[in-house]
Amino acid sequence: GGHTAKHIASWDGSSWSTMGSGMNSDVNALAVYNSELIAGGCFTTAGGVSINRIASWDGSSWSPLGSGMDSYVYALVLYDSKLIVAGWFDTAGGVAANGIVSWDGSCWSALGSGVNSYRYTLTVYESKLTVGGWFSIAGEKVAGYVAQWTKRDFICGDANGDGVIELGDVVYLINYVFRNGDPPDPIEAGDCNCNGIVDIGDVVYLINYLYRGGDPPSC
Repeated sequence: GGHTAKHIASWDGSSWSTMGSGMNSDVNALAVYNSELIAGGCFTTAGGVSINRIASWDGSSWSPLGSGMDSYVYALVLYDSKLIVAGWFDTAGGVAANGIVSWDGSCWSALGSGVNSYRYTLTVYESKLTVGGWFSIAGEKVAGYVAQWTKRDFICGDANGDGVIELGDVVYLINYVFRNGDPPDPIEAGDCNCNGIVDIGDVVYLINYLYRGGDPPSC
């Protein structure tokens, strides 16, 4: 509308307005979360502030969502009262993510083991989160460019799925990590230390909890 607007602007029904000083690169996706506008894209500054590829607008200024992503954001959607973000990134807020994560208002969490290549679009269909992109694996399963994520109830640490956390779960994780055994189902049940992957650290965490008075798994 004749105004200099760097990659983002608002329309009030009759005219365009700038939103602070805008971004230093592309904005690819928009959503509303917790009554604020969320913008995701390729930018590393928003409103003159260092912000890594995702930012919130409160009506007057831009703010970061944690430490953001290490690469581009392409899609945003609301699901299960959380903001879901997908794109061409490997970490979000320092958490290993494989391109798809959730934001609960204070921290980032991976959605299982993510998907193995570009993630371009998100939607919610029949109460399931659906992701599309240029990928062939999702959650360690074959997926031809599209996959769905369904919210599941599980006990973190109950790797063998029998409803209790005990020595059998330690053995199950050891078999999975070192002997090509079956993965926990869902995989998040084995992520005892909540770092987004299932490895020897989860075995150690579970042993500490069961036999040394350590903190319980709580993801």
